[in-house]
Amino acid sequence: MHIPSRTGATTGVADISPASHRKPPTTHRKKVNRMVAGGLAVITTTGALVTFAGLAQAGNPPTGPGNIEIFAKRDMVALEGYADQAGETATVTVSRNGQQVGIGEGVVDATGFLEFNHPGGSCWTGVTPNIRGGDLVEVKFSETAFTDGAVTSSVKIDSVTPSGNTVNISGTYGADVSLDRFVVEVINPEMRRPDPSTPATLIGERAIGWTPVPDAEHPNGGPGYTAEGTAANGEFSVNFTAESAADAERIADGDHVALTWMADAGELALGATQYEFEESDGPGFGGCPAGPTTQPPVAPSTVDAARSGGDVTLTWTTPSQPADANPVTHYRVAAKDTVLGQEIAIRQGANTTGPQTATIKGLDAEQAYPLIIEAYNGMWSPVSELGTLNADGTFTPYVDPNAPGDTPPVTGGGETPPPPPVEQPGAVAPTAPSVTRVIAGSQSITAEWTAAQPGNPTSPVTGYELTATPATGAPVTTTVTGLTGTVTGLTNGTAYTVSVVAKAGELSTPATIATGVTAAVTPGDVVTVSRAQYRADRNEYRISGTSTSTTVHVRIGTTLGSGATIQLSVPVLADGTWSIDRRNGPVLPADNRFNVVTTTAAPHTGITSAMTRVR
Repeated sequence: MHIPSRTGATTGVADISPASHRKPPTTHRKKVNRMVAGGLAVITTTGALVTFAGLAQAGNPPTGPGNIEIFAKRDMVALEGYADQAGETATVTVSRNGQQVGIGEGVVDATGFLEFNHPGGSCWTGVTPNIRGGDLVEVKFSETAFTDGAVTSSVKIDSVTPSGNTVNISGTYGADVSLDRFVVEVINPEMRRPDPSTPATLIGERAIGWTPVPDAEHPNGGPGYTAEGTAANGEFSVNFTAESAADAERIADGDHVALTWMADAGELALGATQYEFEESDGPGFGGCPAGPTTQPPVAPSTVDAARSGGDVTLTWTTPSQPADANPVTHYRVAAKDTVLGQEIAIRQGANTTGPQTATIKGLDAEQAYPLIIEAYNGMWSPVSELGTLNADGTFTPYVDPNAPGDTPPVTGGGETPPPPPVEQPGAVAPTAPSVTRVIAGSQSITAEWTAAQPGNPTSPVTGYELTATPATGAPVTTTVTGLTGTVTGLTNGTAYTVSVVAKAGELSTPATIATGVTAAVTPGDVVTVSRAQYRADRNEYRISGTSTSTTVHVRIGTTLGSGATIQLSVPVLADGTWSIDRRNGPVLPADNRFNVVTTTAAPHTGITSAMTRVR
């Protein structure tokens, strides 16, 4: 699919709606200091919401309206600057070679910001796409008639290598990357001096960078370090050299990021891709769904079948699988013996280079056999009914007996007869869902799963039953209509196994336990941290998060429940959030670690986290 750019260049920025629906271009864009990588949205002292802000180098990507930011390694997308669409539902899709590999929906906040696959943001629907170079990310809105889009950059950091006072960052990029819109950065708040008036014993900047095309205003290198590198023929290599061993260590310990962005020619949708070397590869951040590697394979629906006496030979080709799914590794084919009520089956490895054959031996030469096939990629596919191999060697393809038939035509003269009656198919159980996420709460367990498919057109899926079963004692079940549910009334500290069934009226699938995720979880108090900032010159703490407890204790250090007190018995509000805004607290050590412990419902749960030094 070709998406024309607003400038006519092949940049991939979408503009497929009338210009009358769009906002006028921003003519002045303010450059501001970039926040630390991984901390997507923060509020500056001017009150502006900042995500990608000015970089340490030249050619900063604008922070104006309509910016699509792609964090390829984390399978994450952030929208900023869509203030005119505040309150609207945004639908974001990820496509590869014209095939959709991911979709998600969320509501744009009052500042025009929305993110996917990040704690506190929206999740991808059903499965988290494995975003990679060349993927097209598009956004549409529920009430505004235009589509914006950006193409994921191919840039990638392959290695970060310290040597003496030098740290080398090397990687690759494709033809889509323009070297005048390309920056390699190191971000570490510990490089910054606490007070500009102090001696220059530190580099002084929390973010330093190198670009192949520097300018007079933003040269490469700076006080306390040099930045020299090359970028050519799809490869880049940058040396950051510090004047002291301590600064070199800070450069090595920082976040190493390669950033590229699309042309700024007045268009409103600007695409920026950030490759974060230290970040773990997605998917499923912040409790979002798992990726395509947890999906069962697609089994063949047709085969060629031939018999020779008691031998039956099947030939088939592996069908196309979803993008980034695990490859099919094995098959199971079987002939159903309808006389004895059993299956004669064989298993064999998948042939990855062409057609595949399998021979079932020992059948009755005078008997017809229905044939089935299943595929395996770490999970077994649903059974694919192929058809019946008759005794005379002919093959009758499988026809769903519950599919509605055609009405025979009316022939002859005279009065038109009444329609021939069509027998309505009976109810059929749906296909089994696949559990993609299980989360323990306080006296509860929450799960998510993929949608079950109706067994036939007259047997719609009417709901699901989610069950938590302890090792001993009675299971607890709840009925839901959506693709997520919570079982309550559980006992904290007791392990439960989670399963789900799909319902079609009175019919249901067999219980399906979680596949690709841990099915056995233990309820208990839950605590999270969403913000953690410390201002050294005032010993000021600003920390917030969520908890299923009623209060939490917050202390300095990595040992849960001990250390200097930041604040005890912090109340948890009715919406599950808690926060601290305290000045003149204890001095935070250089390791910047603190711990939070819940205070109700044994067993208590704690969490350790790092504190960001604001100044």
